[in-house]
Amino acid sequence: MKKTLLWAMYCAFLSSCATPTANLPSTMWYDKTEMRKQHYEYAQNYAVERDKKINTIFYNLKKNTGEELCDRKLKPDLGFDVGVYLPKKHWWQFTVSQEAREEEEDIKNLNYFDDENVIYVRYVIKGSAADKAGIKPMDRIVTIFGIAAPNTTDAKEDYEEILKENLTSSTVGMPVEVLVERKGKLKNITIKPDTVCPYNLKIVKDDPDINAYADGEDVYLTQPMIDYMQGEMELAAVLAHELAHNTLGHSESKELNATIGAIAGGILDGLANNPGGSTANMGAELGRKIYSKDFEFEADYLSVYYVARAGYDYKQMSVMQKKLAARYKDIIYFSTDTHPKPQERSALMLEAAKEIDMKKAFKEPLLPDFAKRNSHLEDKTDDAKWF
Repeated sequence: MKKTLLWAMYCAFLSSCATPTANLPSTMWYDKTEMRKQHYEYAQNYAVERDKKINTIFYNLKKNTGEELCDRKLKPDLGFDVGVYLPKKHWWQFTVSQEAREEEEDIKNLNYFDDENVIYVRYVIKGSAADKAGIKPMDRIVTIFGIAAPNTTDAKEDYEEILKENLTSSTVGMPVEVLVERKGKLKNITIKPDTVCPYNLKIVKDDPDINAYADGEDVYLTQPMIDYMQGEMELAAVLAHELAHNTLGHSESKELNATIGAIAGGILDGLANNPGGSTANMGAELGRKIYSKDFEFEADYLSVYYVARAGYDYKQMSVMQKKLAARYKDIIYFSTDTHPKPQERSALMLEAAKEIDMKKAFKEPLLPDFAKRNSHLEDKTDDAKWF
């Protein structure tokens, strides 16, 4: 009886809620299933164009670093990305949701290939080795390096392993033979790879923040950053900055400084008979941050050179900092422990652009100046201080 009364009160409460009042036009004439398929296809194409856009910029930056501005030996790169035509889901499983079944239907509706786990070309970077050789989007990779393209459930990972084993610094200058299937016909293509600075770009799709970072091995860009920095120049500025962090070895340097700080703090802990090691932890954190702002300035400085060498408008580099300041106004007035204020970074970029103009005028190599020999870049420039 009590439950019935509560339920009646709940229904009465809901019935008193405000309701929509618009007299909506009927949509019964539309084929909702067909519209769903169109939306799915648009989403797929959007992802391809997004990845192509950002990877084209990053590819151009890596291709134009030159060995003197890359801390690792350059390696061959073909200049195209692949996808995998996914295997069918199992409709008979009771655990498969209606949404999953609809997505499977939409995938099949695109009808790219008859087989499953097919390695195919998602996009080709304009001006790359693959583009010049004649590789086209939607080409099916049959063999590469004389090796049959994988067709297992881990096809993408297996394919990337083949590239990793065969595109190394020791194979620079060696042509790559690719057999593709295009519209039902087989075609042999020979690619003369480009040589690039060997860092990869990873798009972080599940991070809601406008952010970019580097870890010494890869460069990471969040989806919101790509959407916010829509201009090619702005994206080039962001990517060049993160690439510079890697080539300058900043992650390694920060960890070294953290180790030094931890050792110094550990000694103090020992002298103070502090078994908790709190001073060592504090020392590690201080060591990691001690030159953080200077590393940011250094990456900004080198990034202007990367952008200039890649043919982008390096004189507009400071626009990126203005856009970030427009999004996060507090950073104009309050610098953090790790990053300088945007106006300070913009000023440095403007001066670096003037420096590049001067070097161009005197037909000097576009190489940055360092106060001392840089152990990562093996710099061959003069000893003039830049900071």
